[in-house]
Order: sequence, then structure tokens, then C-alpha cells
Amino acid sequence: MNQFRLYYEPGGAKASGQIQIHSLGLHERMSPQLLRYTTEGSRILLMFFHTEAFFNTGEKGECECGKQFILWSPERTRNYGNAEEAWDHSWMVAEGPALERALAAHALPMNRPVKADAEPVFEHYLSTLLDELTAHRHPDDYVLEHLTDLFLYELARQIRSTERRVPESLLRAEEFMWNNLNRPLDLGRIAAAASLSVSRFTELFREYYGESPMRYLTRKRMTLAAEMLSYHTASCKQIAEAAGYSDQLHFSRRFRQFWGVSPTEYRNSSARGK
Repeated sequence: MNQFRLYYEPGGAKASGQIQIHSLGLHERMSPQLLRYTTEGSRILLMFFHTEAFFNTGEKGECECGKQFILWSPERTRNYGNAEEAWDHSWMVAEGPALERALAAHALPMNRPVKADAEPVFEHYLSTLLDELTAHRHPDDYVLEHLTDLFLYELARQIRSTERRVPESLLRAEEFMWNNLNRPLDLGRIAAAASLSVSRFTELFREYYGESPMRYLTRKRMTLAAEMLSYHTASCKQIAEAAGYSDQLHFSRRFRQFWGVSPTEYRNSSARGK
């Protein structure tokens, strides 16, 4: 029989402004079995396996996932568990624009087990989210959104610290980009902040961050712009400038390429959700 330390599932998922948390469980202890599960629509499933378990997507066969976490993309069938002995896992099912922004900002790997010291992160944030969901008649959407963002940020940080230590030169360049999102930047200036040649900097950045420096910069700018469109009353021109685009038309084109809608459409959809 299944046993929970903590569990949340509303009678019907409450529509939140930017995020819907449909359910979460902390330390759900399962009897020996394998589960087959498919999420609905655009729902994301985030899981951590506290004990030995296995998963199978049907593509690469069975893989061990004990003491690892997995972020499952929408509309994928998951087969996971342990048929031989009892197992324990924690999880959250959620969806919404705020979750999509956080996933884009932190670039977590999808649909594969990730080795990281994530157990305390899951325990802390799932219990904190549960407190917000259950302690108030109307949970604060802003709190839920930002707790979720911090949750994913902490997971991304654990991946970096567990897998490989990012060189100080790259960290300087990353900080330089963060501090200058509102200014025009080219690859030469960013590489100079790392005290590296452009070619060496680009090679190292791809090795540690999994994408080019300019792609990383664009992703951070687009995420900032989406946050401002959701939470601030600034004009699209002001938001474009804050994201480092002096040409509003160019900004709108890049925003549509990244998010699939114009800045105005994004803002209107955020307002309807609140």
C-alpha cells in the first residue's frame, strides 16, 4: 500500500495566473511494482527516486534511476518503479507559462535521469510549496511561481556542482552577461570578460553550458522580457530596452521566434490567466 509523508491534490486543479500545480507528493513509498503513466496536455512531471528504481521509455531500454531525478516532458509515456522491492519517490505535476519560462531559463535536461545531490532540494521545495498550497484559502500565485523557479534553479545549480565545476573564467563571463542584459553585447566583449580568445571561450562555454554563449544570452533576455510582460506595466519599448534591444521591431521578431507569440499576445495571455 502506498504511504506518503506529504501529499497534495486538489479536488479540481485551481487555475493560477501563471502556474498550476496539479499534484505533488513527498516520499511516496510504493510496494514492489512498475507503473505506466502518461501526463495530460502540457503537464510536466518532475520526479526524484530516493531508493533504487528503474525507468523505461521504450527507446533505450531500462535504465537505473535510484538517487536521481527526472524531468518528464508532456505527453510521454513513462514506465518506472521497482518490481522486486519497495521503493520511494517524490514528485510534482505542474504546467503553465511560469513553469515554461523557468524551464527555458535554467535549461534542465529532459527525459533522462540526472545524477545530482537533489534529495534535499526536493524535500525543501516540495514541503514549502505544500505549505503555501494548503495553509491559505487562496494560495498566492506569485509565491508559487517564484518558489517553483527557485526549485528548478537549485536543481540546475546542483547539476553543475555535481557533474563538473565551471571554470572561474566562464563564471566571470556569465556574471558579465547577467549584469549587462540591457546593453548591446557581442561575443568579443563577453570573451574578454573571461580573459579568453573568442574561439577558446566559445568552445569552453559549449562544453560546460551545452549551448553557444549568444544562445545563452538570448535565452536569458527572452526570459527577462517574459517576466516583465507578466508582472510589470512597462511598455513593450521599455521592456525591449531592458532586454538589450534598441530596435523594438527586432525585439518583437526575436520574442516571437523564441516564445511563439508576440510580446503583446504574451502579455494579454498572462493577464487572462490572472
